[in-house]
Amino acid sequence: MASEMRAKNELRANILKALANLTRVCIIEKLRDGPHSVNELSNKIGESSSITSRHLGVLKKAGLIEDEKHGTTVFYSMATDRIPDILGSVDEVIKLNYERYKSFFS
Repeated sequence: MASEMRAKNELRANILKALANLTRVCIIEKLRDGPHSVNELSNKIGESSSITSRHLGVLKKAGLIEDEKHGTTVFYSMATDRIPDILGSVDEVIKLNYERYKSFFS
């Protein structure tokens, strides 16, 4: 049973590692609007196509996004509509910490 929990936590950690990058979080934010090609995403986030492609590969390997080819263009989308919930949970932690520490900054 402990090994099953460890395996589950390892999977969680891999997903969180994939999200632990500013460019990849920006990609996820842009994919909220719907599928995008590498070129569309790279233009929207201000990165080169090669860097964007590398980050898309990490997100895909983690199971956070999927791709679909239309002719010669590959479009990327979120694997599930629950991905933004992860970022929403992070936003809640940010808000909690702000409330906890704002007296230090007043």
